Amino acid sequence: MGEIDLIFYVPPILFSSVALTFLVLWHMKITPAWQWSAGFAQTAAGFVISTFLPEPYSAAFVSGLIFIGAAYCYGSGLLAHFNAPRLRIPRLLFAATYSIVLAYLVFAEQSLVQQLFLTDVGFALLLGVAVWIVARRASRPIDIALVVTSSIVVLDCLIRAIFFTFFTTSSDDFGDFATSLYNLEVSVSTMTICMFFPFTALGASASAAIERHQAAAETDELTGLLNRRGFKRALERDFSSGCPRGSLIVCDIDYFKRINDTFGHAAGDKVIAGLAEEIRGLVAGRGSAARYGGEEFMAFLPNASLQEAVALAELLRVSFANRDWHHEGLNRKVTTSCGVSAVRDGEATLDCAIDRADCALYAAKSAGRNQVMAEITRAADLRIGDSRNLPALARSLGTTRSGAAA
Repeated sequence: MGEIDLIFYVPPILFSSVALTFLVLWHMKITPAWQWSAGFAQTAAGFVISTFLPEPYSAAFVSGLIFIGAAYCYGSGLLAHFNAPRLRIPRLLFAATYSIVLAYLVFAEQSLVQQLFLTDVGFALLLGVAVWIVARRASRPIDIALVVTSSIVVLDCLIRAIFFTFFTTSSDDFGDFATSLYNLEVSVSTMTICMFFPFTALGASASAAIERHQAAAETDELTGLLNRRGFKRALERDFSSGCPRGSLIVCDIDYFKRINDTFGHAAGDKVIAGLAEEIRGLVAGRGSAARYGGEEFMAFLPNASLQEAVALAELLRVSFANRDWHHEGLNRKVTTSCGVSAVRDGEATLDCAIDRADCALYAAKSAGRNQVMAEITRAADLRIGDSRNLPALARSLGTTRSGAAA
């Protein structure tokens, strides 16, 4: 067996190994797209069939179908990786049309040159559409590398199709394919520039899996908000270059234990999810929010004044109190109480602001619930509420309130 013969064995072995690796990753739920494994497995099978199947017409037709199936799977893997629209129907219609034309060129025209041109162009178009769709979604270096290497595969197919169709005098006999210069070029290009494609796909899938694991570790499963750990990490990222500035809202659900005891924990979970939905809408684009534990939530609003945070907390209180819970099986009104504080000059962390917001929340609970209370930092802050109407406990904690008890 000569060196040239050995070259033809390398691509199927390499792609089979990559396909097996992706299959294991998919089975371990590290990558959600099984199409990567299917695409590389089909590519390996296509090389084997086109080169070693003794009946040339069947080899040309079957390998053509397999390669277009690989292009479809690669495109699906890309679209899934970047959470892009799958466009299944248009891409399947394209593959079906390709199959009909392929059958005609192989069995009616019996033209190897036209069949190879069709397969290369079809592969490039089917994969190229997916690359075009996801190109603007790539932001991480490994994702950009995946888009670049995918583009190289597309260009390799197009250049080969043009070169061997219009600039060479290749044999048109299907029996000559195995020993043709075209087959040698495909094997060589696959082992060189195109091998970057499967390895960047592996790298991008592994990187995405790591990010999903980190996100899961920092996200509350019930509400989709950050958990305590994720909230602290988000603040560390936001204020890594300086001291935090802004205001903090802490809130929890009034009489939540009664809801659980009366209507069950499933209803309690729905109430928690409902408040999380209100908070998510409140802070969207403004800051970070988290389920800090149990029925307690926390939101940080960078650069927001105490008065602005109080106003937002009041909007939250009113909106949540007006929710209709009958479709969730609750025949009662559900309310929330909030405590608000601002980060003071010289405070390098939110710890003290959180303590003050907790005190304000405690005051709101003690004063009757279903209200917003804010710390008093200066005499000017008294304009948030009327100090003459504050209960003694609120004054002793240095708070002022908004809203009415229920």
